[in-house]
Amino acid sequence: MRDVPALSLTWREGLFAHWPVEPSRVRPLVPDAFEVDTREGTAWVSALPSLVAAARLRFLPERAGLTFPQVNLRTYVRHEGRPGVYFLSLDATTELGVRLARAVWALPYHRAEIDFQRSGERRRFDSQRLHTDTAPARFAAEYRPTGKPTHPDPDSLSSFLAERYRLYLVRNGGRGTDSEGTDTGSVWCARVEHDPWRLAPAEASVHADSLLESVGLPAPAEDPVVRYAPVAEFTVRTPFRV
Repeated sequence: MRDVPALSLTWREGLFAHWPVEPSRVRPLVPDAFEVDTREGTAWVSALPSLVAAARLRFLPERAGLTFPQVNLRTYVRHEGRPGVYFLSLDATTELGVRLARAVWALPYHRAEIDFQRSGERRRFDSQRLHTDTAPARFAAEYRPTGKPTHPDPDSLSSFLAERYRLYLVRNGGRGTDSEGTDTGSVWCARVEHDPWRLAPAEASVHADSLLESVGLPAPAEDPVVRYAPVAEFTVRTPFRV
């Protein structure tokens, strides 16, 4: 069935950590079917640690949902002019969720050992990838909100990076046809439904060198732009080929 609600989840205690990157650095990481989306000529990559709660297929009751910490690394693309996100990697503690996401959605998920703690307003997140068939990756952050969450201005960088309602996927490379006209991949889109983000200013110490290096990006040369997101509810619809 095409483009129907497939997955529900709640995103809690989250951090947005954004780094500016030269588009030429991102281009090799993104399939040819996509245009690297830029703001004033700059591409961006973002690490988003969070606690995922009640993640479940829509036909299952909420009590059947999985709750686990996760960090995803993403960049920003367009397909035929439509903006979306493209995941470079995702690390999570749930073995079942990782297996399903890799097999069914072709997402670059990896098992990780993650320690997530909260003390007052401060959150501590430490992720170490466990998979041995891929590059090692560690992500660590301590963060806290320093103000109240509000809707970002529509013209702001925060809005450009957060207000994305399409997740783009590739299967078998997603690069169209070869010189003989053989289909070597396909591009898929999953629409993501959520209310507009409410983001708060934040103070954060972020260590993401090996996470970025694991996908072929250089270690960050500067501190990220950070925002705190207390909670968001998502419905992810079934992917359809575009």
